[in-house]
Amino acid sequence: MKYSAVLLIAAAHTGVSAAEPVVTGGAAPKAQAPYTFIEGKVPEDVQPDGNSIVFEGPNEMLVIDTGRHPEHTDKIIAVAKARNKPITAIINTHWHLDHATGNARIRAAYPGAKLYTSTAVEGALKGFLIRNVDKAKARLDDPSVPEPRKADTRLYLNAINDPANLVPDHPVKGTMSVKLGERELKLHLAQYAATEGDVWVHDPASKTVFVGDLVVVPLPFFDTGCAEGWREALAEIDRLDFQTLVPGHGLPMDHATFSSYRSAFDAFTACAESSQPTASCVATWMQKGAQFVAMHPDPKYSEDALAYYVDQVLRVPAKRSEYCGKPNASSR
Repeated sequence: MKYSAVLLIAAAHTGVSAAEPVVTGGAAPKAQAPYTFIEGKVPEDVQPDGNSIVFEGPNEMLVIDTGRHPEHTDKIIAVAKARNKPITAIINTHWHLDHATGNARIRAAYPGAKLYTSTAVEGALKGFLIRNVDKAKARLDDPSVPEPRKADTRLYLNAINDPANLVPDHPVKGTMSVKLGERELKLHLAQYAATEGDVWVHDPASKTVFVGDLVVVPLPFFDTGCAEGWREALAEIDRLDFQTLVPGHGLPMDHATFSSYRSAFDAFTACAESSQPTASCVATWMQKGAQFVAMHPDPKYSEDALAYYVDQVLRVPAKRSEYCGKPNASSR
């Protein structure tokens, strides 16, 4: 499954869909957003859903990320049905299953929907995504496991056994465009960042970027991340002229708030790559990223997760090698 044991703790957000984004800093946009924002929930005792975006074209709909649970994906389908327009394109920002499991459900309703994402999912299906199959199957047979957790396990197994709904029809191997009527969305590829290949989307017309898990509140999730490539991706995004950024988890933010996030990210990862004590690195994010930590009800959650990532991911040479595209990266 996607998260480490630390990140199975309930996380921050409980909001529902909204037609216009909420900006975490600065003034809200004056014009209504040209898309529907559906916030991914992270309730207790079950795995999370990532945020989703539904764009409306003259005759069709486009979706960025599809969530994990049927309840989340059904909100996407409901938007399309309310507009009486088919979903013809899905963009997955990355292969984590809280952003991609809903692909199959959407394509069952709209079989013509084409999938745009990076080819990193192909390696993940041979490595990271199948590492817990035996444990997952044992969980289904364990009478002590609560039914909600078993339901998540079934979603996981169904998704990895259905690669046709995860592997792209249109691989994103660099910068490319997707047209939606007169609107042109720019797709960019960040290599070895939050995953081996993260797709982020720029809508110049609305001055909005959709970045998936390149930005996560209350803290970045490094389970499959490479700090070096991730920093480069955030720097590239920061150079753009945009007003609103939609993260993979958490509410949309303005450019100034994103720049603060990037500054905290750079400082935290620089600490993790140094010989400073883990506690100092945790304190760096807790201070520089305080506005994001405050979006979770329990500061201890962030402290525990940050310490885990420093000690168990960012300072583990084998994981840095794997996630940063070094010799063993193909084994994913």
